[in-house]
Amino acid sequence: MKFVIVGGGITGWLSALVFSEKQPFHEYVVVESSDINTIGVGEGTTGFFTDIIENLSNTNLKEFLREAKATPKIGIEFNGWSGNESTFFNPIDGTPTTEDVFDSVLYYTYIKNKSLDTSSEHGLLKKLNKSPFYIESNKLQDHNTALHLDNKLTIEYLKKKSLEKNQIKLISDTVSKIDRDETGRVKKIICNDHVVEGDIFIDCTGFKRIFSKDSDWISFKKNLPMNSVTTFTRKHDGDVDMFTKADKLKHGWCWQIPTQERIGCGYVNCDDWSDDVIEEIESNYPDAEIKKSFKFDSGKLQKSWDRNVISLGLAYHFLEPLQATNIHLTLVQIEILCQRYIRNSISRTFNESMISSYNRYVDELVEDFKNFINVHYSRDQRVNLTDYNKEIINLVKVRGLFTDDLPQLYGGTGVGLWGHTLLGLNHISKEDCYTFLREINHLFKAESESNILEEFFYSDAVDYLSYKDLIENLYI
Repeated sequence: MKFVIVGGGITGWLSALVFSEKQPFHEYVVVESSDINTIGVGEGTTGFFTDIIENLSNTNLKEFLREAKATPKIGIEFNGWSGNESTFFNPIDGTPTTEDVFDSVLYYTYIKNKSLDTSSEHGLLKKLNKSPFYIESNKLQDHNTALHLDNKLTIEYLKKKSLEKNQIKLISDTVSKIDRDETGRVKKIICNDHVVEGDIFIDCTGFKRIFSKDSDWISFKKNLPMNSVTTFTRKHDGDVDMFTKADKLKHGWCWQIPTQERIGCGYVNCDDWSDDVIEEIESNYPDAEIKKSFKFDSGKLQKSWDRNVISLGLAYHFLEPLQATNIHLTLVQIEILCQRYIRNSISRTFNESMISSYNRYVDELVEDFKNFINVHYSRDQRVNLTDYNKEIINLVKVRGLFTDDLPQLYGGTGVGLWGHTLLGLNHISKEDCYTFLREINHLFKAESESNILEEFFYSDAVDYLSYKDLIENLYI
């Protein structure tokens, strides 16, 4: 089959690279316009991205860190989300769960010092100001890390690695027309200087969504009202935090993502509350260099896969970038398409049951992410909580959180993220944690496991590299 990937960017080149690796028997053409518009101030990932870079045949994590000026991301620090002085940390690696009940260690840690840091190895790394990288057998190794990316450099790296593969061809052109048959299937795309036919068209055109109509869009504005972002950069002195910062501000929140050369920032706000954010940016971040502003609408298409068009990344959905869900969902889409839905023939691939199953799955993932992002605003009276979140918040106050309270989805949020967030937002109190552990007779066990975690980790902590040592190692 012939895949036509329309659009470059991170989504387009990730698609080309991963599809060609995991489905090598097909032909791939990337149609990339020269007028790609990237945000350009840094982006965070989840551990899925790191796994991809480590496991593809022609990519290398050390090389990627060096060429894309990327830095480790061990989690997200949330400042001010449950009050002006509040801070909590969401680690990438979650916490060690005990049997079916979430997370005896996490609850005990909260009882002990009302800190979530020591409930996970990444939290302990944060406390020690260490990176999740170490040297083993003279090779750089990582401990389940995510990354902070420079968008432009990441695109350049993924494009270079894609074009090293013989089955990927590039057409540099702009689509001017889409030619469909009487059933609505795309036969070909007509560009300024090329006509490109294909069997499957992958829409990676971001907010342009050239294969879709406005009527196909389902807005999440009711529960995710943020609709504008102003990007800016800050300088750093060469030693950076190895976590994303998410600062709650008056009209929304601000991300701070450190790369090796700068800190990329963005103020995400609701212009129904106020569209005058420059003054607040300059007040909170006096060294800010303002870049640009743009509008968005959180939501999704009715169908990710429609006839012979599959919309990936921002072409399918957009959720405000609070938990780095956008790149993550793109990779989950690609992964499950390769594993479960793309077959060796057109007849086996274009099966209505297959298409329906895929659409149902990614719809459930987006709903999972929507609920998770929405719950962060549960202390903000201006935001409507989803019915699901109202129920979860009331439930956890009584008996805590269980794994099967959440959707069991490959690539979904999971109990670790939810547990840290609900505790960090003070929906579960110290007294509640104590009660939960006593009711299930886990108090002693939780204390023991917490101590073992810290003792084991601190004995190995000397092997982990500082940020400066990591950067030095990259260029050896």
